[in-house]
Amino acid sequence: MAASVATISPINVALPHNHQEDVDTTTTTILSPDLPIDFIQDPTVKAPFEAIQRLFDHLRSHPSDVDAINSAYPKRGILKTAAVLNPKSDQKFTFDLSPHRVDCLPGEAQQRLSEIITFFEAAASAYVEDLLSACSNLAGPGVDMAKAHTNRNWNFRLCDYATENIANPESDNGCGAHTDYGTFTIIFQDGTPGLEIEDPSAPTGWSLVPGDATIVLAGWCAAILSGGRIRAARHRVRRVPGVRRLSAVLFVAPDLDVKLTPLPGVKPVRPFTERISSGEEDVAWFKEVMGKRWRHREGNEDIPEGELTGSQDDDINKLVWA
Repeated sequence: MAASVATISPINVALPHNHQEDVDTTTTTILSPDLPIDFIQDPTVKAPFEAIQRLFDHLRSHPSDVDAINSAYPKRGILKTAAVLNPKSDQKFTFDLSPHRVDCLPGEAQQRLSEIITFFEAAASAYVEDLLSACSNLAGPGVDMAKAHTNRNWNFRLCDYATENIANPESDNGCGAHTDYGTFTIIFQDGTPGLEIEDPSAPTGWSLVPGDATIVLAGWCAAILSGGRIRAARHRVRRVPGVRRLSAVLFVAPDLDVKLTPLPGVKPVRPFTERISSGEEDVAWFKEVMGKRWRHREGNEDIPEGELTGSQDDDINKLVWA
């Protein structure tokens, strides 16, 4: 049974304007038209960070196991290690899975990941339905976000902001500023701070999220499907040199064949470009457009220098808003 919506208590507040001011998790919540973040108070599902640390430590010392795991998804691999060689990329290691990829893993890897996969499935069961309901309520009367989310287009990500084997150990760039492509993202943290949210009313002002908070961030698809009634959250992670940080992230996005345009019944609150308002593109196309830029930021794909004319969010803002 899904967790009660009461665990996500919506209060319409604005982020503080002070640079790196701490967010007060007792009063702030995610899904309001003005504030695109939420905190899951006293989460019933806890990330198994000891198992996550053991996984990264094991893979660091067993390259043959890395090869076996990556061979299950040869297109882009599962364990991303660009930070070993690229000092300009995000200085982190990521392990990316989806419900559809788990069965492709070697049997030994599935066994090693058992506790972690169980956690992600439990988190999805506990929170996704209620969060989609909250998104529907914000999008307007009669709008049903769940109908656009029937195929479990979820991704499971583990992040290791490591202190060893990275190209730039003095860098504070754990994860560059960006907005997620999907509907919402649930971030479980190991207690170490570093995640920051951009103040939507004061761009370039950042608020530090407590390291033990479980946070939900709205993404671009939520903004588009809701007609701009849900604001997407720009965020980043700052590293502290010498301090290891782990996180577990559940990404929830619409089905890939859903048209990237406001859902039926939605009354947009701001104008979209013709490309979006006409519904000529779908979520699969949007994911690929955004993916090229986020893979570049993470150091996993090269983009010719002349094509980098601004940030990923600059490009998407021009694509989405008229």
